[in-house]
Amino acid sequence: MTQETDGGASPPATTVGAETGSPPGRRRRPRLLWAGVGVALVVVIGVTIGLVVANRSPRPVPVVQNSDAKQSPPAPWLSGTSGDGTFEDFAGWRGRPVEIAGTWSDNDKAMGQLTELRPGNQFGSWDKPLDIAIGAFDDGGSWQAAADGDYDARWRRSLTTLAALRANKPGTTYIRFAHEMNGNWYPWSVTADDTEAFIAAWRRFRALQQEIFPQAKLVFCLNRESVGLGTDWRELFPGKPYVDVVGVDYYNHEPYVASAEEWRGSLGEQDDWGAPKGLNGYLDFARGVGLPLAVPEWSGDANAGDSPAFIQGMYEFLTEHGGAGDGDLLYEIQFNVDTGDHQFDLFNRFTRVPDSAEKYQQLW
Repeated sequence: MTQETDGGASPPATTVGAETGSPPGRRRRPRLLWAGVGVALVVVIGVTIGLVVANRSPRPVPVVQNSDAKQSPPAPWLSGTSGDGTFEDFAGWRGRPVEIAGTWSDNDKAMGQLTELRPGNQFGSWDKPLDIAIGAFDDGGSWQAAADGDYDARWRRSLTTLAALRANKPGTTYIRFAHEMNGNWYPWSVTADDTEAFIAAWRRFRALQQEIFPQAKLVFCLNRESVGLGTDWRELFPGKPYVDVVGVDYYNHEPYVASAEEWRGSLGEQDDWGAPKGLNGYLDFARGVGLPLAVPEWSGDANAGDSPAFIQGMYEFLTEHGGAGDGDLLYEIQFNVDTGDHQFDLFNRFTRVPDSAEKYQQLW
């Protein structure tokens, strides 16, 4: 028996700030509950250990620049990061240029103003590829209303502003519309009853995007596992003509991967409806529909542990499948956002996952 909750992670802060969206908190799916004294004892021990890990003080580590910076990607995929600070510092630290960046404007006000893309702000002069998460609607909205066209005006306003700010940039703009819609933490979360309305609404947004900003690419981006959806997430796919890239946000929790063996086992995992949870399944799906795959958000999870094996596994997957064609891994963005407790950031002198940070620096 499971309860569909956010697993104790911080709630998504999509309305923080007057003008810009905020990166979401990462969620974990709840574990099964068992009865029995013996099992209860194991659970208590596990929870105790988890609390120690989750609440340990950040461990200061030196942020050392990599003097052997790579001048070209080790594999033909776009590699990037998201978060505050300068991307030049991140590139120098890891020894590889930041080739794509990620950001969020995922509430109604933020997606209309796109303040962070304006001159003088973080992405005002960014002319490389950019992944931007655009929300569908705020609290009180519905997919049926979206399918009926109630939000067309605000979507048109957002896309018009986005095109004005990005259409003349040489780097491609990837629009992650209604990202992680198969979870239960956003206003635009989808349930099984919303499937038809979601597809109709997605196609409306696609028509507007092709009219207003045809140079952009539209990304159909899932959370690695469905929470609260109640059906196979593949039922939500609106069709190849309406999507340019399949995406999956992928964090090291539920299940947590601590070893190379566990990483290999995670690649083929499926959810309760037989839909992919592991990266191999997402790649197979993308190949099956004739589109590239992206991982617009990924990182370790300090609340679960410090796992260089997860970093190593991600790198090996990217190296094997990276490319720009259909069925290839097109881009990945490491979620280096400090959500307040250094849960996900690698490049930070107070990182809580120093072994993972060192592995990332070595490989990238």
